[in-house]
Amino acid sequence: MPWSSGWSDWLVEAGVLFLLVFTPLAFGTVEPWSEAIAELVVLGMVVAWLLGMTLRDWELRVELPPGWLAASLFLALIFLQAVPIPTALAHVISPWTTGFYDQAQTYTGAAPSSVPLSLAAHDTWREALKIGAVAAFLLVCYNVYRTRAQVHRALWTMIAVGAAISVLGIVQRVTWNGRFYWIGPEAPHRNAFGPFVNRAHFAGLMVVVVPMALALWLTSRYTPTRKQLVRTLRDRLRSWNTSDGGPTTLIPFLVLLMGGAALVSGTRGGLVALMVTLLAMIVAGIRERTGAAARIAAYGALVVLAGLWIGSDVVQGTLGRLVEELEQGTESSRLVIWSDALGVWRHAPTLGTGLATFEAVFPSVRTIMAPVVFTHAESDWVQLLTDTGLVGLLAVLATLGVIVVSCLRLRTRTRLDILAIGAAVAALGAASQGVGNFSFVVLSNLLYVAAAVGVVCPYLRGKVADHA
Repeated sequence: MPWSSGWSDWLVEAGVLFLLVFTPLAFGTVEPWSEAIAELVVLGMVVAWLLGMTLRDWELRVELPPGWLAASLFLALIFLQAVPIPTALAHVISPWTTGFYDQAQTYTGAAPSSVPLSLAAHDTWREALKIGAVAAFLLVCYNVYRTRAQVHRALWTMIAVGAAISVLGIVQRVTWNGRFYWIGPEAPHRNAFGPFVNRAHFAGLMVVVVPMALALWLTSRYTPTRKQLVRTLRDRLRSWNTSDGGPTTLIPFLVLLMGGAALVSGTRGGLVALMVTLLAMIVAGIRERTGAAARIAAYGALVVLAGLWIGSDVVQGTLGRLVEELEQGTESSRLVIWSDALGVWRHAPTLGTGLATFEAVFPSVRTIMAPVVFTHAESDWVQLLTDTGLVGLLAVLATLGVIVVSCLRLRTRTRLDILAIGAAVAALGAASQGVGNFSFVVLSNLLYVAAAVGVVCPYLRGKVADHA
């Protein structure tokens, strides 16, 4: 049966575009109020999608995205951590975890019959709800996005928002008064950049948007079109004003803007992740398109120059701090935190201490003597290991691996094949950003990765005809 759009699909797409705009501007959606709004919008998208299928086709047809099995295992693990289980069973699974409940018993005098594996069950439930919302968002996108127009609207929204908050961050850098948007709440520290509380979170969003922007530009650049004779400036302006040119020609400039802003944000992990992303796109260009690699490499060099032009002192300072940390070796503060965090993992190696429990558990093993509260392990992957154990880490790695491989297998001879590679690079960029920073806790960044995969892959699979 040929696919036709209905009211439910329009509502779902409106929800996607709203979230792509709202979540970064709402300080990355890291506060309870903004997370609640985003989760309610996702819930509305799910209801609209299910009602649309039921009323239009009188049946439920759900196509599962790549990596769904491993992702389901991870979600099941999180819910298992948060749900109380018999104390005797919890003691068998994780004696060290139940030891904390035994210590609490000495003060309360009551022996509970059941306890959760998570040492902060409320926080684990909250994270489970957030990750469940991201999974539902990806599932709905994967089943609704089918046309070239839909894909382009989503990608252009991502690019427009990325460029807008890049300008905001750059302007904010020279006019900073300590408040978000100059009139909003006061920033907790000087690491804020644009609407994000942490500059690393801003860079984490850019390493997702930049490869998708480059992929969209390459798609239009190598789309077979009617050759036009361009001799004068008037001819060039006329060519730019055609449907074959148009705003797509602005993408290289927007890439320079977003990449330069990521460098000026001053985060070491963001700098490394951006370089990894650009290098991956160059490799993809070598394998896929004649001349694409050279253009991407040239724009990568221009990104660095743009960052130096916008704020050479910040970029040089970031490089200096990166070199200094590498020279410290085992004395690096990050390595000390990771070493201490592995002490937590050794006590609960299989299922972890519970998602989002790092802040509560880390004081029992920390060796850093400083008046600082560590809310995160300064690495998404290290904290994932401590919070969810080997089972959780392997499940997430399997999900990421299947998504990347599935995207790369979508390389076809169609005009949008490079977009699948862009989605794979975006996912890898987010993963590399998480090595030395914590970005997985930022809902906006998770939704952007899900959008990059969810709106591109189903279209490229050729399930339905391309409706412009």
